Amino acid sequence: MVKKNKALTYVLIVVVLLVWGVIIYRIVIAYSGGRDESYVPPPAPKEIFNDYAVPKDTARLLLNYRDPFGIVAKKDTAKPPARNRPNAGIARLNMAPSFNWDIIRYSGYIKNPGSKKLIAFMKVNGKEAMMSEGETVGQFKLIRNMKDSVLVKSGGKTKYIHIQPAI
Repeated sequence: MVKKNKALTYVLIVVVLLVWGVIIYRIVIAYSGGRDESYVPPPAPKEIFNDYAVPKDTARLLLNYRDPFGIVAKKDTAKPPARNRPNAGIARLNMAPSFNWDIIRYSGYIKNPGSKKLIAFMKVNGKEAMMSEGETVGQFKLIRNMKDSVLVKSGGKTKYIHIQPAI
């Protein structure tokens, strides 16, 4: 048989009542909007010192020393003498200026599911166009579309333009 200790039972009952009393007290305080003075808020975080500010540059460079490597010769600031031009009387040939191919860009392609043709995304003089083989935009004609590049003809000259990502 187990002998019951009455004193221990009474002490445990008092402890349980105290614990439940604290719990109920905190719940009542929280819902009633009252302030619990035992709560201490954590301290505010300290402001971080801005040590990355760039100080104003007050130094001046004196560039009156000689070149340590001797690579650059001293500049002669005097006016250069006039050159004698023996070919001054010869007329130049009338050559057509070279064509600027940089005004056309190839950005990519899509495949038309109905006709199975490739349609190229081109940018000509800053204007975007969708072209298939044989089409002409401005002075450019798309001859062949090969996914990674296109063959373009302009003014009797042809050139391959490779795909460039859109900027």
